[in-house]
Amino acid sequence: MGLRLFLALLIAVGLFLGGLFVSQFTNSSRAIVQTIDQKKSYYISFDDYYYEVPKQKAVDDRLVAGGQFLYNFGAGIKTNTLDNIFDDGAIAVQALIPLNGDNEAFERYINGSVKPSAEGAFKGTAEVTFADRKIDKARTAEVTVRKDGAVIRRQYIVNLPQSVAVISKDDGEAFRSIGASVGQASAKFSDYERMKLLVLAQSFMLSNRMFDDMYRLAHEDLRGATSVEAINRLADKSKDIFTLQAKVSGSNLTKDEMSATIHYVDSKNPANNKTGALAFRKQAGEWKLFTLQLPNGSVTGATQEPTQ
Repeated sequence: MGLRLFLALLIAVGLFLGGLFVSQFTNSSRAIVQTIDQKKSYYISFDDYYYEVPKQKAVDDRLVAGGQFLYNFGAGIKTNTLDNIFDDGAIAVQALIPLNGDNEAFERYINGSVKPSAEGAFKGTAEVTFADRKIDKARTAEVTVRKDGAVIRRQYIVNLPQSVAVISKDDGEAFRSIGASVGQASAKFSDYERMKLLVLAQSFMLSNRMFDDMYRLAHEDLRGATSVEAINRLADKSKDIFTLQAKVSGSNLTKDEMSATIHYVDSKNPANNKTGALAFRKQAGEWKLFTLQLPNGSVTGATQEPTQ
């Protein structure tokens, strides 16, 4: 199945329903970009939603553009099929369709599209329960899919201006806490648009090799630890990424650090997909680039030698 058709199917029927193969979307490296340990860690999607990341979980937004999987720290994850991922305890999150918070349209969409699509994907039965979330009265839908008496998939869908689905196999505490914390990012974070534009601008400058500007705008510690020439040498080691399409889905945020994964997509051969990462720290109250990681190395403002 082609990448575009696959993504269109996910958005149309609700994320991660079937046992489809996903290995073609993964990079050979399974390292997860993790934020530093803080009391609270958030994932902020550039589809204008956010959620609090449970302490024992790490977010990986590389498998499907616009979606995230959350794994236990240190867990070995099989990525041959979506069923493998959920059987290993992963939780997934992705925006569905924008309904501007209209409850009537939301319920019609769930009953008329999500429920029958889930039943068809698993050749089972789906039960739907609607409720109002206690914390903000947002309309929610729980879709539980069973086959031969066993639960195959659970979806907890919140009707925000952009409806968001949380998907799991098990009804665990982390699944519930993520569903309870999902909200509209632009309403939660007053600087949401500034953070989003900063990340997208840095990604654009990187893709266009605007290293003088990246260096000029970087954190003082990064500027003290590297140079424009060093960034050029780093980029040359991963020069194949500059022929690929760059996409950024969102960022991880803690009190002290913001990080984002850049997906470099080869639409003709997904096996060639690559990832990079940007990490920012604050200087004089403003987020500044602190670490740049490319497939074959990195530069950072931390007190260590750049990766060779």
